[in-house]
Amino acid sequence: MIEFQGVSKWYGTLKVLKDISATVDKGTTIVLCGPSGSGKSTLVRTVNRLEPIQEGTITVAGADIYAKSVNVNTLRMGIGFVFQQFNLFPHLTVIDNVMLPLRRLHHQSRKEALPTALLMLERVGLADKAHALPADISGGQSQRVAIARSLILNPEVLILDEPTSALDPEMVSEVLKLLRQLSGEGMTMMCVTHEMGFAREVADRIWFLKNGELTFDAKPLVFFSPEAHPDVRGFLSAIQKNH
Repeated sequence: MIEFQGVSKWYGTLKVLKDISATVDKGTTIVLCGPSGSGKSTLVRTVNRLEPIQEGTITVAGADIYAKSVNVNTLRMGIGFVFQQFNLFPHLTVIDNVMLPLRRLHHQSRKEALPTALLMLERVGLADKAHALPADISGGQSQRVAIARSLILNPEVLILDEPTSALDPEMVSEVLKLLRQLSGEGMTMMCVTHEMGFAREVADRIWFLKNGELTFDAKPLVFFSPEAHPDVRGFLSAIQKNH
């Protein structure tokens, strides 16, 4: 579904992604982890061109997404993106936030978009919050609304950039439960997270990045084993100490 070939990126003279080559198979869940500043968020943001690259190619469903013929808006309609900070519009109700892509991109009327948006809210367990404002729901519920909004155009790929890091610990589980459900349904996902229990349980492969390099790419069984890369073992040990 997604292929990175020799992808490199600079911010000025700082090289933040270094010759990354990897593949995301259709229907699989990839978890990206590693120290802060390792390039995880930058890498996932290249998939829908929120971040440009200077070298290499990225293909989604076989198409080079940086080709001149690519319409960025059309590309992004097929790639759902969930941000760390939810990015809900505070003046819109939950249901209006969720239906916004249908109204803006598919030019549907509110009446046309409403049934699809209600179904999506049911899917994430928030139909009862349809007419609430973002200020009146919890952080975990806000993130589930953001996920519903990202799914309403039925994208082939879902990208999540640290979807639980802005949440209180008691709210993390409700978001991870939804992500487990989506993974079980065969959604192709790339998820940046430090939730290693989730990675162990749901990921098909775990990518470890350090200093802009993809230093280890393995199935969870290997990633959490003594045979893992020394950097991975050090990273997991540090997480255990912090918790």
